[in-house]
Amino acid sequence: MTTHRLQLLCMVAVPFAACATDDRGARERSQTSGGTGRASARVALFAADGAHSDSIATLGPVEGLTQPMRDDAIYLAEGLPVVRGKREIGAALLAGKPDPSSRFSRSLGGGDASADGRFGFTFGWVEARPGAVDGKPAYATYVAAWTREDESNPFRVAAYYTRASPGAHPPARARFPLLTLGPGASGVPRPGEVEQQRRTLLGTDSEFSAYSVAHGYTVAFAEYAAEFTMPFGRNFAFLVGRQEVLDFYKGWTPTEVLEWTPLFADSSESGDLGYTVGTSITTTAKPDGAVERAYNKYLSLWARRADGAWRFVADGGAAAPAPLLDRTSRKASPESKASRPRGLEQFE
Repeated sequence: MTTHRLQLLCMVAVPFAACATDDRGARERSQTSGGTGRASARVALFAADGAHSDSIATLGPVEGLTQPMRDDAIYLAEGLPVVRGKREIGAALLAGKPDPSSRFSRSLGGGDASADGRFGFTFGWVEARPGAVDGKPAYATYVAAWTREDESNPFRVAAYYTRASPGAHPPARARFPLLTLGPGASGVPRPGEVEQQRRTLLGTDSEFSAYSVAHGYTVAFAEYAAEFTMPFGRNFAFLVGRQEVLDFYKGWTPTEVLEWTPLFADSSESGDLGYTVGTSITTTAKPDGAVERAYNKYLSLWARRADGAWRFVADGGAAAPAPLLDRTSRKASPESKASRPRGLEQFE
């Protein structure tokens, strides 16, 4: 099996009159409730994640992974562009020629559901065991964003991120809020139409990028992080407080510019949780005048704070192919191993 096929195999396994007034009031009460409704939604969400793991274990890393996906689902994996569409995702996975004899298992790490129970996210670890007796297991991480129409409908995967890991996962930080037994992302509802929520998420992520360009990525990530956050890539990091975020994303120098473009966003009407997906580029000026570029894509998970601001509670990236123009231009710079938080160079 080639290195590309092995990496892809490892990654995929892991991976929108008075009665009417009364109805609206009930819906708004549901959206602003943080009690039993959200708790039951978390139970349903974690059950959906477990069913997804069973599907992968039974049906394999292509059919099993794609079965619960929305038709417009988004897939992010190392070395691929952002892939959108259930059919397109299946084709990308098949192109990796996964070994049908391999067996996969996933371990749920945690996640959270929105106040109205229509949006949520999960994350965890994957182990792939080859069919050969002497074959070594492979490992990966996964993060999934989920949506559903209402409580009577199942959760479906809206976005799926996965990346190969160097080994079995290390212990998670005890009592971290996003773990299964933790309180969750502490999102504060701000009800509104879904399209309105998407616009605010895209706007915040764009402002985040502009802040990175103006002040450097180290300060930008600390400025837009929640009071706790979970960077992810080959592994997960569990950070609490601004200083830990600064330390994790340290390394920016004036010769580097990290900027990104959010392409997709989703949430639910309660407006307390959501995600963005986009592409990023790190440009580094070298002493000899050359310019190096590193291309990535990313998934960010956001929670609304009490002041109405979105702040990210999880963020991860992976390398992406250079744009065609950059690959074919004679003036194009080679791909760089420059520091790139959106690709989490810290985990490589």
